[in-house]
Amino acid sequence: MLRIAHFLTTVILLCASSVALAQPKPERQNFTIKGQIVGMQGAIMQVKADDGTPWLLKVEVKPEDMQLSGAAEPGWIAPGMFVSFTGKFDGRGNSQEPVSEVTVFTPREGTPLGVTEEESLDGISSLFGGDDGSSKPKRKAADEITTYLVNGRVAGVARDGKLNVVAGGTRVSVELAEDAAVKVSVSDPRLIRPGDKLEAGGWYYQKGQGIISGKLLIEAQPFAAPEDPKKARIRAREEAERARKGEMPKAEPAAAAEDEGVKPAAEE
Repeated sequence: MLRIAHFLTTVILLCASSVALAQPKPERQNFTIKGQIVGMQGAIMQVKADDGTPWLLKVEVKPEDMQLSGAAEPGWIAPGMFVSFTGKFDGRGNSQEPVSEVTVFTPREGTPLGVTEEESLDGISSLFGGDDGSSKPKRKAADEITTYLVNGRVAGVARDGKLNVVAGGTRVSVELAEDAAVKVSVSDPRLIRPGDKLEAGGWYYQKGQGIISGKLLIEAQPFAAPEDPKKARIRAREEAERARKGEMPKAEPAAAAEDEGVKPAAEE
């Protein structure tokens, strides 16, 4: 009986192995996905596709294949970021008016960093002087106002909010308008956050788990300026004092209006 049992066990194992070997390996499938990022940990993204399917995706893309686009408050711009803007300067290099639009970008191969006269077609005019074929650039008149395109790196942000930008061999200081439009167009995965929308391509063996290896386009949520440290300390002290007295946290105007049954004016 034992021999028969051993024989049957051997036959079953051989049959199981044969069935497993006979099964085809899963084929690699390409995919394109649109959805919203639910969570992130390192290079792993948890995504909810537009059709409701949950995905776990590993990001394996080259910097040039990733693009994060969005908008930001002027105060979000920080040292180390690369910016591009158009500004008006006099012959001494003094900015003539606040900049109304600036783009935060990631330099790519061939991206020119420097200051170029906007009307220059050959792109060789330098700030506050043009190349007329002589060994030295021709200086602009002190009161001559010229529009320039500036591509450079933010070296610092002054207390009054002015940006100190190093553009090639030139350093400029400009003020941003309070309502300046700040566009973000970068290839920095560190700026990706849950809630951002994405469009990506890649491959998988099992649906719901894949690798992003093609283009990765991120539509980012707006970037807010960090809270002023002094205001943050004042707010923290006020909240601590209210908590000590057992008072309710101070409500935002819109929230307070809703609690009282009043519709906010923006929604009327």
